[in-house]
Amino acid sequence: MIDDLMDIIAQIEVNIDYPEYEDVEQLTTNDLLPKTNDWLEKIDHILSRVQTGQMLKKGIDTIIVGKPNVGKSSLLNALLEEDKAIVTDIAGTTRDLVEGQIHIGSVQLNLIDTAGIRESNDKIEQIGIEKSQEKLKDAKLVLLVFDGSKELDEEDKQLLELTKDKMRLIIYNKLDKAEANKDGIWISASNKEIQPLIDALENLYQNDLLKEDPLLSNERQIGLLNLAKEDMLRAKEAMNRMVEPDLIEIDIQAAHDHLKEILGEVHREDLLDTLFSKFCLGK
Repeated sequence: MIDDLMDIIAQIEVNIDYPEYEDVEQLTTNDLLPKTNDWLEKIDHILSRVQTGQMLKKGIDTIIVGKPNVGKSSLLNALLEEDKAIVTDIAGTTRDLVEGQIHIGSVQLNLIDTAGIRESNDKIEQIGIEKSQEKLKDAKLVLLVFDGSKELDEEDKQLLELTKDKMRLIIYNKLDKAEANKDGIWISASNKEIQPLIDALENLYQNDLLKEDPLLSNERQIGLLNLAKEDMLRAKEAMNRMVEPDLIEIDIQAAHDHLKEILGEVHREDLLDTLFSKFCLGK
């Protein structure tokens, strides 16, 4: 990516300093924009990988969602292998958030058991439901739990709609009371029979673990990468406004310097090397 920026900068400078050089492509905004768009696509891909890497290191905020009495607290207790959440047959027992951490293979899950999401006239329960909805917005993974012994009703379908844009696993609990007759992960949380869910969680992030990039390992490096992206977005905006290339170069050079700073080096000599290697100047 550094080399891509150096090529763009070199083309601009050759156009400015050697306008009579016949082998140099006459630089226009139409030449710069495709290269800039390609570069921005690459950096977005890298930032996405970095975000995934950070998430895997800090733990994945995972929320257990479902109607009251579908077995969310039993599932939390089964995953944690301890009785952290109170479990009863009374719908609405969980009124506040209950949290815990587990490791599935190399991945840490920051688990949050929530109050069952439904319409309620109970003021205390409603506060818990509102907290659940707030946590759902920030969660990176949703464990959506249904009662497998019953058909999905309108409230279940609303939860499917509510979580459709989130990364989620659809879980049917109470396999001890029903046949596995729908697509999804079937478990019996009360009997601690949750291995199908454990397997699904292990598979879910396996590819992300393999792709984790160790190069960008701290907040400073990630901040510099974001600064480079901001520089190039400004350069792109200037191109769209048909600003002169020598002014556009200021932001492109800033992006280059931010990338080089990640490696701990900023050298103007790199530009000279690119100029002479690509354009054979001085001959």
